Amino acid sequence: MNVIDKRNAATSVAYTQDNKAEASAYLRLDRSDAMVSEKTKKRYIEPIIRTIAGVYILVFSLLLFKGSSLAILWLGFLLFLGFNLFQSGLSGFCLMERFLKLIGLTSELDDIKSLSGDLKLTTDQQANYLDTLNLLNEAVVELTSDGYIISASDGWARLTGKKIDITLKRSLRSFFIEQDQPLLNNLHDRLKRQTSHTLRFNLRLRADAHRAKWINANFTLTDSGVSPIIKGILSDVSDVKNLENERQQIQQELTHTRRLSNLGEMAAGLSHELNQPLAAINLYIQGCLKRLEDKPAIDPEIIEAMHSAQAQAKRAGNIIEQVRSFVRKAPLNKNDTAINDLIAETMHLLDVDPDVQDIEFHYELANDLPFILLDRLQIQQVLVNLVYNAIDSMPEQERKIIILRAQQQANTVVVEVIDNGKGVPKNIAKNMFEAFVTGREDGLGLGLAICRSIIELHGGTLQHENNEAGGSCFRFSLPIQIG
Repeated sequence: MNVIDKRNAATSVAYTQDNKAEASAYLRLDRSDAMVSEKTKKRYIEPIIRTIAGVYILVFSLLLFKGSSLAILWLGFLLFLGFNLFQSGLSGFCLMERFLKLIGLTSELDDIKSLSGDLKLTTDQQANYLDTLNLLNEAVVELTSDGYIISASDGWARLTGKKIDITLKRSLRSFFIEQDQPLLNNLHDRLKRQTSHTLRFNLRLRADAHRAKWINANFTLTDSGVSPIIKGILSDVSDVKNLENERQQIQQELTHTRRLSNLGEMAAGLSHELNQPLAAINLYIQGCLKRLEDKPAIDPEIIEAMHSAQAQAKRAGNIIEQVRSFVRKAPLNKNDTAINDLIAETMHLLDVDPDVQDIEFHYELANDLPFILLDRLQIQQVLVNLVYNAIDSMPEQERKIIILRAQQQANTVVVEVIDNGKGVPKNIAKNMFEAFVTGREDGLGLGLAICRSIIELHGGTLQHENNEAGGSCFRFSLPIQIG
């Protein structure tokens, strides 16, 4: 093996030490003998050193045997040499360096020292690089070609809320919600097909059972020489996404407001024009019915048809009035009111015969409820609408039960209208208080929207939930005036 090969072999040993901690310690102590393999030490260097030591001892013995005065000087030399060995060890660098000088490797030793310094510098640079990565808000991850995490910066722990050790060797896909996991399928093959070997997309990280974070992910493919590595930079863009969603919601509300404004203008004009002919139609039908009822020979089906026509005319008038009520901002006429009395009064006004329609009304009204400052007519309109909706939601063949409940909760009085009907379908429930949303074929979709606007004008809230046993519960709250 020539000198260059010996140097390369020594350097290779330095870079491939199994015990990395020990190698780092050698570098910090500037122990250049660590660059020589243990095999070389034991096979060549240590036998020569032992031989030299044996020769020293043999010479001392001969001088002592002959009684020469040089024996004392030689003993001093051996003591000095022993102290040197004790300080640096049998394989110590001082003795090793002397041996390397003997065989002409002094320049190679200098090269090894230089390589050792370069390695120490590279290690320090890598530590500084990792410290910089850990200061970033973004998470930096390295993945295998099949998407498993090899390493990650501290930003990944902050993003996931989990310790890095727990996340290593796990698939990156498992940290994202199921709907977005396909975006990470075959990541290596897709990156390879890209000219730039990069991909960028947004997906949702599973933060907890009920919440997800929007993540902007950038992936790139690098060739490490052994196997391809996927590097990813992931940043939390939830705030940006939330602002974007709020902006879209505001735009939708503005569009809805413009539509309602146009509807209000149209309703104001049409209501006046249509109310007069509808009132005339109703009067004409009433006159016809009086004349027909006085003539017994008239077919009863004709009279029934006239009654149906009269009902439809009234319905058309009610629809127009609902539209007008929804779009106009009439001032509230508030008075102190006992809510229990208002509920009883409203139920008497309903055009409902419990015996005929087979409806059971149950009242659960708490005693001594405080007076509420409200507009009686408007709250009655809410109650009437909710009770009629409850009746319409219950099939004919079932026993119909409607519960009206009133109770105090903190600084509010809460009124509930509960039925045992079909409940509200999920696709309707999420938007049921919006205008023109209805689950009935003959419904206009304004009743609940009007109810909500009335309750909110009173400073309260209107909510809905389906009962576990079936049916619905509509609940509105009204604030109690304190002081």
